[in-house]
Amino acid sequence: MISIKKQLCLNGPLPEITTDDELYEYFIKNIYYGNLKINGMHIKVFTMPFEDNKMQGFFHLTTKTQKNLGMKIRMKEPRAYFINYVAPMINNYMKCSKCNNDECSKIKVWTAPYKNTKRTKLLYSDKLYSYIIILEQSKNDMYIVSSYLIDEPGYLENVLKEYNKYKKTS
Repeated sequence: MISIKKQLCLNGPLPEITTDDELYEYFIKNIYYGNLKINGMHIKVFTMPFEDNKMQGFFHLTTKTQKNLGMKIRMKEPRAYFINYVAPMINNYMKCSKCNNDECSKIKVWTAPYKNTKRTKLLYSDKLYSYIIILEQSKNDMYIVSSYLIDEPGYLENVLKEYNKYKKTS
């Protein structure tokens, strides 16, 4: 009997030795210039303002603002090393329903209300990692509002509850 090893949909985070400049280069090549689309709409990132010669959208994917120190400080988070999840999740979410990889938990996609608008969310969760991308429509484009590693206790359960609520109503 021949055993076929199932290929992982996402191959884990980038190494923690990846520098900020290498992360930014990945961001520019694969996300900013990545020609990403969802439902026929181009996915864009926030470009302004620039900080440290890097566009704002990069920080939405790699940092968290710490305000409890009395000043605004951007802290690089573990989520920075998952920037390599963004393009594959967006490019492959439609294939999930046709994928025959039974070990894959598939990318879940749903829309949820947020203030006066709706946000589209993509979630990938396996035994090791849970990662979410949050998109918001503006005119005929979608913008990446944020994406991050879900690593706070109980947060994944809340996200899955929101997803299951969407599934029941659609």
